[in-house]
Amino acid sequence: MTPPPDAVDAASDAAPDRLHVMSFNALFQTDSSSPGDPGHWADRAPVIEALMAGDPPDLLGLQEMQAWTFGPIERGLGPTYRSIGVAERGGSEGLINPILYDTERLELMRWNQIWLSDRPQEIGSATWGNNRPRTAVWARFRDRASGQEFAHVNAHLDHVITQAKSKAAQLIADHLQQFHLLGLPTIATGDFNSVAGKSAAYTVLVEEFGLQDSWFAAAEQLSPGWGTFPAFEDVRVSDFRIDWILLSQDVRGLDARIDDFRHDGVFPSDHLPVRATVELPRS
Repeated sequence: MTPPPDAVDAASDAAPDRLHVMSFNALFQTDSSSPGDPGHWADRAPVIEALMAGDPPDLLGLQEMQAWTFGPIERGLGPTYRSIGVAERGGSEGLINPILYDTERLELMRWNQIWLSDRPQEIGSATWGNNRPRTAVWARFRDRASGQEFAHVNAHLDHVITQAKSKAAQLIADHLQQFHLLGLPTIATGDFNSVAGKSAAYTVLVEEFGLQDSWFAAAEQLSPGWGTFPAFEDVRVSDFRIDWILLSQDVRGLDARIDDFRHDGVFPSDHLPVRATVELPRS
């Protein structure tokens, strides 16, 4: 296995207001793959478990989960983690984009889920041309270590329709504005299916709304600038970074890493996880 850098969690242990954040599209399980195929779930599941166990984050935004694919995540993270979020068609019907958090570090205050459409409270709604519902989960946490409260939003944008991406980004920004008015630091994670710096979604959330891109905001980049969607091919330095961790201006980015973890040549997903160590403002 490729060992994670020792420096990543050292920052989280060094000060109570530092959080290790991760975003990961785990790729849903399909019935169309066979053993040995790069996307085969039975081959990937133990690698996902090892990924989580080797460097567990305090806060994790996942995409493309299913009700029956949480096993390796839960085993890797351990019993102190909890999950929030429901599937795209309600309950367990379809893909889930949950937030997972370490209950020993974070106390959940409130949470909810919106559908990225003109009817965000309507379960399963899709109104911008996308062929399946898209969702975002938000949560308000209190950091037990520092007492600071903050908000986290985790999303998965459409992969085809440009209008759906830009409108979803604006809807997310509108919800983030509510947290801003409450004075809450904010973290946003997700598979945005949009290239950082070169897309409408990035323009809305970073250039217009004013979030920081943690990759650029980080005081230290702990990996090369890999493209985050290698699709099981060789990992390459690329501007095709579609998985992001975004931060409000009052959250400090300490380090950032695009994780090329694999075991015996098996990747945990067609996406690479992205990580950041951040420092919340003091209460």
